[in-house]
Amino acid sequence: MSGRPRDPGVDDAILRATTDLVSEDGYRAVSIEGIAARAGVSKQTVYRRYRGKGEAILDALSAIALGKLPVPDTGTLRGDLAELLTATFEAQQGISGVLNRALAAESIQDEAFARHVWERLILPRRDVVRALIARARERGEVAHPGDDFLIDLVYGPMWYRLLFGREGLDAAYAEQLADTVTAVARTA
Repeated sequence: MSGRPRDPGVDDAILRATTDLVSEDGYRAVSIEGIAARAGVSKQTVYRRYRGKGEAILDALSAIALGKLPVPDTGTLRGDLAELLTATFEAQQGISGVLNRALAAESIQDEAFARHVWERLILPRRDVVRALIARARERGEVAHPGDDFLIDLVYGPMWYRLLFGREGLDAAYAEQLADTVTAVARTA
């Protein structure tokens, strides 16, 4: 026997409220109570969906990112990486960057949540790069044996700049990073 089905309008209102509150007030100021008030629902309604604000933020970011993660096929690893990184960096300029920083903050404080973020947010992005590398390896562009190392090189600098850098994430940096990863990928 199942309960009443969820109302997609309520889900959308909660995600919108979460996104708005993080954007307006920052991660630390967001609470389940605030999300509920902004969404026009009870705290219990929010708690039925999420254990805490981190999970609500993760869902909000996932909803924004759904379908926006490109899987480029330009014919070269360098072209694929430049296109992927440019799109990824552009997304970080808006609410996605704010939400990613919030998720990183929550992950530092909660190891179980960090695993959830890894599985839901990080792994799918790593899998995209893994596919780009596999395709490039088939074309003879990749001699480096460590796919995970190359994937770390793709995303590590983004996270560093997103979390701590004074310099932004722009197309020029995406191109420079694509050049660097491609050069490393050629080495055995």
